[in-house]
Amino acid sequence: MKITNGKDFWAGVMFIAFGLGFMFVAQNYAMGNAVRMGPAYFPTVLGGMLAALGAVVFLRAFISKIEYPLRVFPFRLWYVLVGVGLGVVAYYTQPSRDAIMVWQIGHMLLAGLAVGLVFAAFGERSLWVILFSVVIFGYALKPLGLVLATGLLVSVSAWGGHEFKLKEVTIMSVLLAAFSVAAFVKGLGLPMNIWPGIWE
Repeated sequence: MKITNGKDFWAGVMFIAFGLGFMFVAQNYAMGNAVRMGPAYFPTVLGGMLAALGAVVFLRAFISKIEYPLRVFPFRLWYVLVGVGLGVVAYYTQPSRDAIMVWQIGHMLLAGLAVGLVFAAFGERSLWVILFSVVIFGYALKPLGLVLATGLLVSVSAWGGHEFKLKEVTIMSVLLAAFSVAAFVKGLGLPMNIWPGIWE
């Protein structure tokens, strides 16, 4: 079969890779069930859905009537090399659980930067900025708390758009943070810090 739509091809590959990656990492945790979700339940279900969606998009690349060349995303090899190098440094300099907060935050930012650079090697700025903002959120959630990490997520992802409007970003950050606290901490009772540990 001939690939007619390179955009669908690469999007499908990316969705499948991320979905299977989430499912693979989640194997190390307890699954639970829909009523009493374990730590592996959410990433496994979402990863499976993402992989299934990726398979549909991937297959559509072979039957789409809209033609895009296979090389639709720019690739920057040096981003990958620097990202992998920083990832190795982050892996071998992991702080202990009782390390000071500044060291833990610094290490998380270094690891997030490593992953972000690997993302940034592929595609346009808006694609990797949004992916990078999710990685930053994951690393910042524990030390900064849900409210500040959500604000960081919205601010960084908004930077990937055509224009950055501070008022809109601030309103969206406040609304999303309030919803997250109400839904996940108060509603579902997930054990998350709402604010940094030194503020609670």
